[in-house]
Amino acid sequence: GKGFEGAMLASLLRSRAAAGRTAGALRCYGTSLKVPSPPPGSEQVFHAQVMLPKYSLSNQKWFGLFFACNFGAYAGHYFYLHFLMPANPPNPPRDANQARPEKHMHAVDDE
Repeated sequence: GKGFEGAMLASLLRSRAAAGRTAGALRCYGTSLKVPSPPPGSEQVFHAQVMLPKYSLSNQKWFGLFFACNFGAYAGHYFYLHFLMPANPPNPPRDANQARPEKHMHAVDDE
Protein backbone atom coordinates (compact mmCIF):
# COMPACT_ATOMS: atom_id res chain seq x y z
CA GLY A 1 0.00 0.00 0.00
CA LYS A 2 0.96 3.58 0.61
CA GLY A 3 3.31 2.75 3.51
CA PHE A 4 5.46 0.59 1.24
CA GLU A 5 5.60 3.28 -1.48
CA GLY A 6 6.54 5.92 1.09
CA ALA A 7 9.30 3.72 2.47
CA MET A 8 10.64 3.11 -1.05
CA LEU A 9 10.63 6.85 -1.80
CA ALA A 10 12.38 7.62 1.48
CA SER A 11 15.09 5.01 0.86
CA LEU A 12 15.60 6.35 -2.67
CA LEU A 13 16.01 9.90 -1.40
CA ARG A 14 18.37 8.70 1.36
CA SER A 15 20.57 6.81 -1.13
CA ARG A 16 20.74 9.81 -3.46
CA ALA A 17 21.67 12.11 -0.61
CA ALA A 18 24.39 9.69 0.52
CA ALA A 19 25.73 9.49 -3.03
CA GLY A 20 25.84 13.30 -3.18
CA ARG A 21 27.74 13.44 0.11
CA THR A 22 30.36 10.94 -1.03
CA ALA A 23 30.81 12.72 -4.38
CA GLY A 24 31.25 16.00 -2.51
CA ALA A 25 33.69 14.39 -0.11
CA LEU A 26 35.77 13.05 -2.98
CA ARG A 27 36.14 16.54 -4.42
CA CYS A 28 37.38 18.04 -1.14
CA TYR A 29 40.72 16.28 -0.91
CA GLY A 30 43.83 18.01 0.34
CA THR A 31 47.54 17.34 0.56
CA SER A 32 49.96 16.60 3.33
CA LEU A 33 52.74 18.39 1.44
CA LYS A 34 53.75 21.99 2.02
CA VAL A 35 51.83 24.32 -0.31
CA PRO A 36 54.25 26.80 -1.88
CA SER A 37 53.55 30.50 -1.54
CA PRO A 38 54.37 33.03 -4.28
CA PRO A 39 57.50 35.12 -3.83
CA PRO A 40 57.05 38.63 -2.45
CA GLY A 41 56.32 41.29 -5.05
CA SER A 42 54.65 38.89 -7.48
CA GLU A 43 51.15 40.19 -6.94
CA GLN A 44 51.15 41.84 -10.38
CA VAL A 45 49.60 39.42 -12.86
CA PHE A 46 51.22 39.31 -16.32
CA HIS A 47 48.19 39.36 -18.61
CA ALA A 48 48.20 36.99 -21.58
CA GLN A 49 47.18 39.80 -23.97
CA VAL A 50 50.59 41.38 -23.55
CA MET A 51 52.39 38.35 -25.00
CA LEU A 52 51.54 37.61 -28.64
CA PRO A 53 51.32 33.97 -29.67
CA LYS A 54 54.23 32.69 -31.76
CA TYR A 55 52.22 31.81 -34.89
CA SER A 56 49.54 34.49 -35.00
CA LEU A 57 47.95 35.93 -38.14
CA SER A 58 46.21 39.25 -38.30
CA ASN A 59 42.57 39.30 -39.42
CA GLN A 60 43.53 40.59 -42.86
CA LYS A 61 46.15 37.87 -43.43
CA TRP A 62 43.94 35.09 -42.05
CA PHE A 63 40.93 35.97 -44.22
CA GLY A 64 43.18 36.53 -47.23
CA LEU A 65 44.60 33.04 -46.80
CA PHE A 66 41.13 31.60 -46.15
CA PHE A 67 39.63 33.08 -49.34
CA ALA A 68 42.71 32.16 -51.40
CA CYS A 69 42.39 28.54 -50.24
CA ASN A 70 38.68 28.50 -51.04
CA PHE A 71 39.27 30.00 -54.47
CA GLY A 72 42.00 27.44 -55.17
CA ALA A 73 39.77 24.55 -54.10
CA TYR A 74 36.87 25.66 -56.30
CA ALA A 75 39.13 26.54 -59.25
CA GLY A 76 40.85 23.16 -59.06
CA HIS A 77 37.51 21.37 -58.86
CA TYR A 78 36.13 23.09 -61.96
CA PHE A 79 39.45 22.74 -63.82
CA TYR A 80 39.31 18.99 -63.27
CA LEU A 81 35.65 18.80 -64.31
CA HIS A 82 36.10 20.76 -67.53
CA PHE A 83 39.61 19.88 -68.69
CA LEU A 84 40.75 16.60 -67.14
CA MET A 85 37.70 14.42 -66.54
CA PRO A 86 36.81 12.43 -69.64
CA ALA A 87 33.34 13.02 -71.04
CA ASN A 88 31.04 10.09 -71.71
CA PRO A 89 30.49 9.47 -75.41
CA PRO A 90 26.97 10.13 -76.71
CA ASN A 91 24.56 7.22 -76.91
CA PRO A 92 24.40 5.58 -80.33
CA PRO A 93 21.30 6.34 -82.38
CA ARG A 94 18.48 3.84 -82.04
CA ASP A 95 17.60 1.48 -84.84
CA ALA A 96 13.86 1.72 -85.48
CA ASN A 97 13.89 -1.65 -87.27
CA GLN A 98 15.36 -3.58 -84.32
CA ALA A 99 13.01 -6.23 -82.89
CA ARG A 100 11.71 -5.44 -79.43
CA PRO A 101 12.20 -8.04 -76.68
CA GLU A 102 9.12 -10.01 -75.69
CA LYS A 103 9.83 -9.61 -71.97
CA HIS A 104 11.71 -6.90 -70.13
CA MET A 105 15.15 -8.06 -69.04
CA HIS A 106 14.56 -6.98 -65.41
CA ALA A 107 11.06 -8.39 -65.10
CA VAL A 108 10.37 -10.72 -62.17
CA ASP A 109 9.60 -14.30 -63.14
CA ASP A 110 6.24 -15.32 -61.65
CA GLU A 111 6.60 -18.96 -62.62
